[in-house]
Amino acid sequence: MRHTILLFASALITIIGASGILEKSIFPPLPVAVLDANDTTCKKESEIYIKNLDNFTLWAYEMWDATAKSPAGVLRGSVFQMGHFEQCLMTEAPFLTKYCLIRFTANVPKPKQNRDSISLYHHPNEHIVDKIYPYKDVSQQARNVIQVGWCIPASCSTQDLETFLRSYVNELDLPLKQDNVTYDTRVSELTCHTKRDKESFTAADISFCSLILILVLLLVGATIYEYNTEEKNDEKPVKKSLLQRLFLTFSARKNFNDLTRIDESNGAMNILYGIRTICIFCIIVDHRFGTFVAAPLLNFDYVEKQYRSKLAPFLFHGDLFVDTFFVLGGLLVTYGLLNQFDKKKIQPGFIILMRYIRLTPIYAFVIFYYATLFNYTGSGPMWKVVAGQDSQDCKDNWWTNILYISNYVNADHMCMVHSWYLPCDFHYFIIAIGVCLLLQKKNKVGLYVLLLLTMISIVIPFALTIIYERPALLHFYPEFLTGPKIHPDFLLTYIKSHTRATPYFIGMFAGYIYYKLKGKESHMSRFRSYLLLLISALMILTCLVGSAVFYDPYHKYNSLESAVYAGLNRAAFALGSVGIIYVCSYGHAAVLAKILTWSPWIPLSKLVYGAYLTHMQFQLRAASKFLNPRQFSYFDLFSLSMSDIMMSFLTALGLYLLVEAPFRKLFREILMPNRVSPPQERTDSTTIRDNMTNGTSVSRL
Repeated sequence: MRHTILLFASALITIIGASGILEKSIFPPLPVAVLDANDTTCKKESEIYIKNLDNFTLWAYEMWDATAKSPAGVLRGSVFQMGHFEQCLMTEAPFLTKYCLIRFTANVPKPKQNRDSISLYHHPNEHIVDKIYPYKDVSQQARNVIQVGWCIPASCSTQDLETFLRSYVNELDLPLKQDNVTYDTRVSELTCHTKRDKESFTAADISFCSLILILVLLLVGATIYEYNTEEKNDEKPVKKSLLQRLFLTFSARKNFNDLTRIDESNGAMNILYGIRTICIFCIIVDHRFGTFVAAPLLNFDYVEKQYRSKLAPFLFHGDLFVDTFFVLGGLLVTYGLLNQFDKKKIQPGFIILMRYIRLTPIYAFVIFYYATLFNYTGSGPMWKVVAGQDSQDCKDNWWTNILYISNYVNADHMCMVHSWYLPCDFHYFIIAIGVCLLLQKKNKVGLYVLLLLTMISIVIPFALTIIYERPALLHFYPEFLTGPKIHPDFLLTYIKSHTRATPYFIGMFAGYIYYKLKGKESHMSRFRSYLLLLISALMILTCLVGSAVFYDPYHKYNSLESAVYAGLNRAAFALGSVGIIYVCSYGHAAVLAKILTWSPWIPLSKLVYGAYLTHMQFQLRAASKFLNPRQFSYFDLFSLSMSDIMMSFLTALGLYLLVEAPFRKLFREILMPNRVSPPQERTDSTTIRDNMTNGTSVSRL
C-alpha cells in the first residue's frame, strides 16, 4: 500500500507540472482518484479514469480540471477551495461522476514562541505554524481546516474516500510534518453531490404545485367574477350568498385595493407604518450580512477586523431592531384589546383562535414551500449543508412551527431559523389578553401585574447569564453564523419566549398610554419633545455602541457586567423606541413624523409579514449556491440587501393576494358573517377588531 501511494504521489506531481509542490504545501494536494477501495467498482472506474487522463481524454481531463489543486489564500481566511462544481457533475464520463468537498485538518502543536494570541497581526518573519495554529479566539477563522473540491467516480462511497485519503496523507512527506503537524481528513455525505440527486418530485412536491395551481385559479376566477358583477353607482346592491362571498375573498382586485387603506381610528398611530417598514429593511440587511459572512469568502481576514471596528455594533447587534417589533406588537395588541373590551365582552379563546387564523395560513404555505420546492431552486457545494438541511428540518418539524412551540421543541432543528419570533409573539399575545382583562376590570392591579411581568422578564436573562456564565449578547462570530440552530446562546437566551419578553411588555405600557390618550388633544411642549427625543436617541445609541465593549477580545469577561447588560439593554432600547414613537405622535418632531407617515409606507407595511417570512429564502439560496468563494465588501452587502428587499416584498405581494388576504377574509366570513362591513362603511370598532387580530403580525421577525 505504501509503495502504491508513493508511486501515485510521484505521478500526481508529474501531472500537475510542479515538482516542488510537496516541499512547499501546507496541506496535501488531492490525489487524482481512489486507487485503493473496498468497492471493486470504485477501484475499477478510478483506474479507467487515470488511464484516460494519461491519454488526455477530454472527459477525464474535465474531471481532473474540476478538482481543486493546491490551496490558495488560506492565510487570508479563504478556507474553501472548490474547484468547478458544475463541470464535475456534467462531465460525460463512462460512469456517473461525483463532486465532494474534502475536509483536511492540520493538527498544529502550540507554537514555541509566545505571542499575543488575540492579535490579528503576525510578524512577517514568523513561522507559518504561528499563523495556522487555531488560537482560542472565536472571532477568528481557523486556518488549519480547509475544504477542497474533488471530482471522482460516484461509485466511491464516503467511507472508501476517507479510508484511502487517510492512508494517502499519512504516507506523503509533507514539510510541516517535521514540525509535528499531523493531518486528518473527513468526508461527509452532505458535501457530496451527483447530477441525479434531485431528478424526481415527491408526492409532497406535487401536492404543493397542485395547491399553487388551485389558488391561482381561484384568484383569477374570483377577480374576473368580481369585475363582471361589479355594481354600478345607480344600481341597488344585490345581496350575495355565502358561497359567492367566500369565492370573492380571492378577488385580487379587491384585496389589492385594501393595501392602500389607512387605519383612521387613531391618527397618532400612523407613524407605525413607517417604523415597521424601516425596521424590516434593517433586519433584512442584518440577515444578509450573516448569510454572506457564513458563505465561503476570499477575505475573511477583513471580516475579522470588522468585528473589532467602531461600526461593529450596528451590524453585529442589529438584532435589537427585532425588539422594535416586539414593542409594536405589545402596543397595538394592548390598544386594540382595550378598545374592543370597551365595546363588548369577548371570549379570550375566540380571540386566540382569530389570532391563530390570522397568522397561520401564509406561515403554513411558506413552510410547505421550504419543505418541498425550495430544495429544487439551486445547487452547489454547500447546498445540502445549508439550504438542503433547512428544507429537511421543515419536513421533519413543521408541526412545531404550526403549533408555535418551535422555539422550545426540537429548537436545534427548527424549520426556518428566523421563525423563532412567531412563537414568542404568540405566547406574549396570550399573556396580553389576561393583562388587558385586568386593566379593563381592575386598572391598578393590571398595571402592577404588567410592571411585575416586566421586572421578571429583565431578571430572567440577567440570572441565566450569571448562572451559565454566558456572554452579554449573542456574538455573530463564525461559530454562530455557520451553525445558528445549535449555538448554545441561541438556544438558551436568544429565541426563548421567557428571555425576550421585556420589549413586548414595555410596548404594552405604550399601548395603554395610547388607549388613554385616544380622542384627547394632548401635546407635549417643544422643549419636552426635544428633551425626550434626545434622551430616547441616546438610550438607543448607548445600547448599540455600548455592545462594542463585548466585541473587544481584550475586554476581560465579567459575569456580573455581562448579566447587567443582558438584562437591561433590551429594556433600554425598547424605552428609547417608545420615547421616539410618543414624540412623533404627540410632540414636536414634525420632520420625523412626516417621514414615518409617508404614504408609500402604508402598502409596504402591510406586506412586511410576507417579507419577513420569505426574505431568508433568497439569502440562504445565495449562500448555498456559492460555486467559489467571493470577496466581501460593504458595497456588495448593501447592493445584495437592496435586491433582497425588492424580491421579498414582491414575493410578499404575491402571497398577500394569493394566501394572506383571501384566507383572512375567508375565515372572517365563516366565523363572523354578521360582523363584516363593506369597505365604505367601516367603523372604528371594525378597525379595532382588525388591530386585535392582526396586531403587528404584518411585521414579523
